[in-house]
Amino acid sequence: MTKIYYFRTIKASMLRKARNMVLVSVALFALYVSAGDVVKVSKVKHTTQLGMPAPMVYQITEGKLNTPQTLRRAAANGIMADFSVQGATSSVDVWSENFDSDERDAKGNLLLSGWTLDQGEGNAVTFTKEKKDFNTINENDVYSLHINGPYQVYKRTKASATSSAISVPANGQLHAYIRMSPTWNKYVTLAIQVSTDDFETQTEVWNSKEVTEGADRWIAINADMAAFVGKQVKIRLFWGPGTDDSFNTGGYMGDFYVDGLSVTGVQSVDQISVKTGDVIQFVDLTTGGVPTSWEWSFPGGTPSSSTEQSPTVYYTAGGTYDVTLRVTNAEGSDEVTKTAFVSVEAEAPLCGVQFPADFRTMEQPRMRMVAPLAPVEYKDASEGFPTDFTWAMYTPYDLAKAEGLFTPNDIYTTQDVTYHHNTLGKCYVLHTSQNSEGYTFVDDSVQVQFGGFVSNFQPKDSYQTNFVDGDLTLPGANKMGITAWAERISKPSVPVVLEGMYVAFTKASAEELVDQISPVTFYLYTSENGLPGQPIEMLDSWTLSELNYAMNTNNGFVTIELGRRIIIDQEVFLVIGGIPEKNDKMECAIGMAPMRDYGNTAFMLNKGTWRPFTGFFQPAPGGQTSLSVFPYFNHSVLIPAQVSDQGAITMGSNVTEVGPQAGTTNVPVFANLGIYKYLGTNANWCRILGTPGEYTVDSVKVEFDALPDGIDQREAVISVTDSIQTLDLIVRQDRSISTPIQMISTTNIPVTTEHFDLQGRRINAMRQPRGVIIERRNGQVRKVMGKQ
Repeated sequence: MTKIYYFRTIKASMLRKARNMVLVSVALFALYVSAGDVVKVSKVKHTTQLGMPAPMVYQITEGKLNTPQTLRRAAANGIMADFSVQGATSSVDVWSENFDSDERDAKGNLLLSGWTLDQGEGNAVTFTKEKKDFNTINENDVYSLHINGPYQVYKRTKASATSSAISVPANGQLHAYIRMSPTWNKYVTLAIQVSTDDFETQTEVWNSKEVTEGADRWIAINADMAAFVGKQVKIRLFWGPGTDDSFNTGGYMGDFYVDGLSVTGVQSVDQISVKTGDVIQFVDLTTGGVPTSWEWSFPGGTPSSSTEQSPTVYYTAGGTYDVTLRVTNAEGSDEVTKTAFVSVEAEAPLCGVQFPADFRTMEQPRMRMVAPLAPVEYKDASEGFPTDFTWAMYTPYDLAKAEGLFTPNDIYTTQDVTYHHNTLGKCYVLHTSQNSEGYTFVDDSVQVQFGGFVSNFQPKDSYQTNFVDGDLTLPGANKMGITAWAERISKPSVPVVLEGMYVAFTKASAEELVDQISPVTFYLYTSENGLPGQPIEMLDSWTLSELNYAMNTNNGFVTIELGRRIIIDQEVFLVIGGIPEKNDKMECAIGMAPMRDYGNTAFMLNKGTWRPFTGFFQPAPGGQTSLSVFPYFNHSVLIPAQVSDQGAITMGSNVTEVGPQAGTTNVPVFANLGIYKYLGTNANWCRILGTPGEYTVDSVKVEFDALPDGIDQREAVISVTDSIQTLDLIVRQDRSISTPIQMISTTNIPVTTEHFDLQGRRINAMRQPRGVIIERRNGQVRKVMGKQ
């Protein structure tokens, strides 16, 4: 008999000139082997210029099949090493309850046998078996336990259902499914308690308060029973007070479904199957003695070894892996190896990019805004253990001028990239991550500009306010204990100056004087663990009357002008607080993006705790949005400049080399915000002449002495600042350089002056346009105002 194995190869090709398109060609070939033959098929990877997989070459070699088997050493003094893992494959039930019994009483009501019920005061809480949709989890399921309580607040009470006694085995786990909505937690909670003394005392292993997000759904619960190993326990389902019940009275107006209850142990297995990245919980099943030390070996795993009794491990590459356990006690030791115990299935990675900054231009098409010229960082954020990476950066102009197949000039094969954008405007960013199983890519773009208004609105977002009846205007005035609203602003690609801000309000009116004069404050906060931390400073304060005036005269846009430089170089939050509590004669609301299921940047201070909207107003992953907050940022770009003959500016070297003779040299520096001052040098043989200019391009004139005899090389550091960043420029004097850049001389040097527009085109000296132009005079470059 002959077996036929088909292998598919994938070839990534090119980018279409008009748009990035990956063309994929698929080839199939067949490998014929006789029955019983063992072959090893391995891929030899080839890559194209873009780092994407070209056709794979397969090497066929004979080998020995690695099959699961257990290898033991002779047990010493009775102790015998063994192990398994926590999981469905190795799980064995010691007790279970699915509430599927059809046993009924004389009236035909389904009986809940094996449970002791306390229905609370007035028997207000009911425990009944009903058909629910648990068959979507267990196709053989019939009934689920429904726990339902009173709907009147004055009938709130506590109730419980208690199981019969259960013996907990070693490596015991409690499992259950609860169907619930976190909305009910405000009124009632359900807890799972465990007791060894008939609930004279108890341990709570789960509470519905742990679930804060999501719609009404089945929730899987897994609890460790290590504290009860070898003991008889009872399990109690406890209906109790909601989170708003400060008096611990009891619950009302809510219900829960329970199913799939079980207490499990672990049995020995020969092999488990996982995917790359799955965390495996190993458990010790040693018999014949109690170990005092454990030595695990996981070749190919992370970690590769452990001395814990129950370590966790994961694998980053596909294949089969052996596991060895050596246990020791005072009587001796024993060792067991299970070959091919872990079978790992690899998957292609999911490509991701961490951009230099996440905020976007305020205007469409709302691309992420990054700084030009300065080095900015693009980081790989892929999931799934990629091994190879590719980055390609190119502009629409690069695509337009290409003929035939397009290959970007800027291609990188490192995991992360530091890049200098030398062209203003749109720049495409194409990132590919791959491993032996395949590849995925991210095709996005950024806007390169020095400054502008920014926003967290996504490209397709509109402006709106979600108005919720009753106690809340979202986001805005409320009676729900929400005292402030915050918008997260990502770390910029380089430090920025916050020069002002727009905040869009959609409602601002009040009849009562106390509301009219209430100060609505605008603060800048630090970021701590992704939430607002501490206030940095107050940016502005408006009364509700002033906000109302902005509504009527400026379409709701509140303009916050700052008379000082506020420097931002980390993630921060812009916080709006002080909005009066909602009432019949007052309305106040902030604009926001529509609710979506990605890209959340909006947060609220609810009863003293910062949290996202998600799960509060909408179940996860919905409820994500952004507030209508639009700061104006100006990038601090301070770099050693390289200026072309046409006046084009790019990143230059911060090292200037000069010869051994005394002389002067000019070091071009670009400062978007203007050089604030020269800080001087660290060596008296090298000096800065003059003062900073008024323009963004400044040729720093440096004078240096002759190199003393006996010294072949020396360096001096000269420093300049724009008051935000400091740039260190190195002057290296070397005896091997025969010609100085410029000697000190009293000879009159003819002055040559040329002018260029901001696109680098030469301008006739007799027809200079009005506005900013670039002037090049004797090699020194600066920006000046046109004469006409």
